Amino acid sequence: MTADTWTELLSQVGPAHHQAFAATDGDDPDWPTWYAAWLLERLRGHSPPIEEPELVRLLEEAAQAHKASDGNEDWPAFYARYLSERLDS
Repeated sequence: MTADTWTELLSQVGPAHHQAFAATDGDDPDWPTWYAAWLLERLRGHSPPIEEPELVRLLEEAAQAHKASDGNEDWPAFYARYLSERLDS
């Protein structure tokens, strides 16, 4: 899957998550699990298949890497690059 496809999906999952957790203003300590489930629902049929625990782990790693970066890159683009680099290798 391309980084552009990941960026598009990640740009959608953030607002969807925030809406789902509107009562807590988007606060969800287990957000990677929710994101992974949402993303996998939209990735059905893509190859190679990604298992939920792997995607959760990669989302957590991407969040940590983004936090440690200079922060100049939007999170969807940063996460997309991070995911595509690790999943395409």
